[in-house]
Amino acid sequence: MSESTYRTRKAFVIPLILDTILLFFLVLVSLFTGGSPAETIILVVIFIPLFYVFIESLIRKISVGEKGIEIKKLFREKKLEWEEITNVDAMIIRKKVYLLLTTTKGFHVLTNTCEKFITLVKDIVNRIDEEKVEIRVRDMADKPVRRVADVLVAWIAVVILATVIFMKFILEF
Repeated sequence: MSESTYRTRKAFVIPLILDTILLFFLVLVSLFTGGSPAETIILVVIFIPLFYVFIESLIRKISVGEKGIEIKKLFREKKLEWEEITNVDAMIIRKKVYLLLTTTKGFHVLTNTCEKFITLVKDIVNRIDEEKVEIRVRDMADKPVRRVADVLVAWIAVVILATVIFMKFILEF
């Protein structure tokens, strides 16, 4: 089997990019059009974690290969060898799926924010001993759970930010 790479879903990354750009633009507008200091501070406080999530989503990468799994995130990288993985379980909370990988060194969580998440799950299940994989993981591979709420919320934020910028320009000029 060859190495497979999984990244954050493009359907989520695209509106997240737009959210980040629009919020940055809104911060600039607030700074240079004489917005109140409180408004600017609030926008910056919202922008910082959004920018972190944006960068994290662009960098996050999960590689599944012959030796194991490599999880790359912002400022972190973890390598899990197949022999280290002692259990594979899943938890589903309102269509948000968490794949829990228990290892000899701790546990690691993968979420269904990845593109081709079910393929990732099947890729892992096919490489792990059958007794280490919980039944709900096998069921999940057969009956995928689709999560669209995060994408929908990101697009709603795009509309709201664009509306706020538009209204700010109408009221300012």
